[in-house]
Amino acid sequence: LLLKQYDRVGEPIAAMQTLRHRNACREPAQPLKYAREGCPLPNAPAAPGIPGAGGILARVSEDKSGKRRGPTRPPNPKQLARALRGRDKPEAPPTEAGPTGPVIRRASSKDLAAVLALRALMFSAMGTGEEQVAAAQWQANALRWLQVKHGNPEVFVAVADVNGSTVATAMGEVVDRPPSPGNPTGRVGMLGNVATFPQYRMTGLGQGCVDAVMDWFRDETDVTSVELFATPEGRRRYEVHGFTTHEFPHLRVDIDRTPPPDPQP
Repeated sequence: LLLKQYDRVGEPIAAMQTLRHRNACREPAQPLKYAREGCPLPNAPAAPGIPGAGGILARVSEDKSGKRRGPTRPPNPKQLARALRGRDKPEAPPTEAGPTGPVIRRASSKDLAAVLALRALMFSAMGTGEEQVAAAQWQANALRWLQVKHGNPEVFVAVADVNGSTVATAMGEVVDRPPSPGNPTGRVGMLGNVATFPQYRMTGLGQGCVDAVMDWFRDETDVTSVELFATPEGRRRYEVHGFTTHEFPHLRVDIDRTPPPDPQP
């Protein structure tokens, strides 16, 4: 299973709280600049300059001509013909170097397996039992959900890409609820699936994914509030976006759907 490929975090179960963010709240104190579609993060190392092959060959030719002794030889007809044929060919335009270092971008279909592994890691960190996290049924259903929602304009999955590997993620979704006086449209943003592989924590990549999702909510949706579930350890990364504890606590009851045992003959 996907989870077995990564280290289990094993943090204690933390009390979950319902947080709500309103767009009227202040902007983040220190927003992380990121590249949603593949631009490098700040302080990313620049690609080293590489001299052009033409310049190198020209210098080699000049060095050789300076060291030549005696009369010059007449040009070989075949070499002269090849040189004339290649003289009129247009030079290839210089290609720009691609982004280097980690980038924050929208997830592609190739990232969905890693997003699922990060989701399993998130449940493990929240204290879900190992057997439950490793169960194949929910993982298959979650992967199918990600495949169906991929490309949906009301779902945004941000990932942190380090040298082609997905190492962190965050997900935003617009959900429809019955309209209310405080929310006439009934549309609410849900922020979740925030997880980072252990070796890449404390690098700002998880925060960058959260920032990307929040920018998507503000710029490309019409929601007036965003909600999430947070552990006390992860609360600080959301407070910079104005999230606060809601006055009405979140309650939940589990309904047992285990099929009854077969009657004995």
